[in-house]
Amino acid sequence: MKIVVAGISGNLGKSTLAAHMLVPRMNNAKLIIVESINQDTKDLVGDSEKIRGEEFRRIYMELVLNEDLVVDVGASNAEAFFEGLSSFSRGYDEVDLFMIPTVPGAKEQAESILTARMLAAMGVDKNKIRIVFNRVKRSVEDEFPDIFSAARALDCFVANPECMVFENDIYEDLADLKLPLSEACILAVNSLEKLKGDLKKIARDSDRYSLFVKKVCVAKKAIITFEQLDSAFQALFSEVDDAEL
Repeated sequence: MKIVVAGISGNLGKSTLAAHMLVPRMNNAKLIIVESINQDTKDLVGDSEKIRGEEFRRIYMELVLNEDLVVDVGASNAEAFFEGLSSFSRGYDEVDLFMIPTVPGAKEQAESILTARMLAAMGVDKNKIRIVFNRVKRSVEDEFPDIFSAARALDCFVANPECMVFENDIYEDLADLKLPLSEACILAVNSLEKLKGDLKKIARDSDRYSLFVKKVCVAKKAIITFEQLDSAFQALFSEVDDAEL
């Protein structure tokens, strides 16, 4: 499976979803980070490589050579990546799925729709362009009306309301700890009580206390978060009836 995580907006959670939702469920796929600025997710994925967007030839060769690959396109390199994609005849032919995360907000939704339209204009099939609703607070339908309206009107991308991820501060803590979610689940099962005991012992040490607070909170949220990402991953590939949107 080869998935490109794309979007012309920044701060959509593309890298978080690539590292925590996609890679672990794709045979620990190689991660290509298309970015020219600092990128923390490389610390969370064992097999990763950083490539600039203007080096599309290298990106395409990685798509050809790897059976399981996630390409995380950062906003700062999106323009160069899409230029490279369009410069190749059917430059998308090795990609099984384009995943476009979006978050609540009119601007972010509009730019996610524009990303989908750009891909569709290149010839990418509707069923290979899929939205992930990220940072959902309560209701997908209430928070993303523009996406559903565009999905019906344009009919060029898939917007499955079941493909959603709730707002969750665990991802920030995991990044600070440089800890993959899978390892946080192991902490939850094997080390939670020890972490609580250690937290009590160092409560007066402000620096260490902050660290152990993050570890305890991550352990308490890890399994629920992992299960939710399982559901979102499955929904990413499921069929959706447009009449239901």
